[in-house]
Amino acid sequence: MHNPELLRLQLNHLVTQARYDIHTLSTLQDSSMKPQILQRLWDTISSIHFLSEMLLSQTTMPLYTSPSIQEVEPTYLGNTAISPITPTPPLQPAPQNQRTFTLEELSNFDGKNGRPAYVAVNGVVYDVTNNRAWAAATHFSLTAGKDYTKEFASCHAGQGSILMTLPVVGRLV
Repeated sequence: MHNPELLRLQLNHLVTQARYDIHTLSTLQDSSMKPQILQRLWDTISSIHFLSEMLLSQTTMPLYTSPSIQEVEPTYLGNTAISPITPTPPLQPAPQNQRTFTLEELSNFDGKNGRPAYVAVNGVVYDVTNNRAWAAATHFSLTAGKDYTKEFASCHAGQGSILMTLPVVGRLV
């Protein structure tokens, strides 16, 4: 299990960062800094989402190195230092002892009639059976049992941490 107190502290820090960035945007005179601040705000909110999902599920992730939030060199806005917070990119699951799926086999895991709901992204097959975003084995009209590499990239660019909250069940071949 992940330490809930540590996750709470990380969430509080990220919320503070997001509030600071929102305030900075509202008082910003130099619009050249806007894209950088907006990107950091997006990354911060993505990290908040990831950590809140982890707190809710309290799921261990044995196939991953535990994610961390790392501080990087501050950016300066006028004389004010802004310390961006960047999530560590997700690691790929360990390849040992994983089941392999063809697209045809994956299609059997559609979440219907008591079957588990699986989806593939970037060659990795994830179990979305108990994921809130995939209630009834659907997610914004996408149905389980398919490869959604392109869809994930177009809708969740830069949000690889979402995948880290899902159990890995194998690889797509």
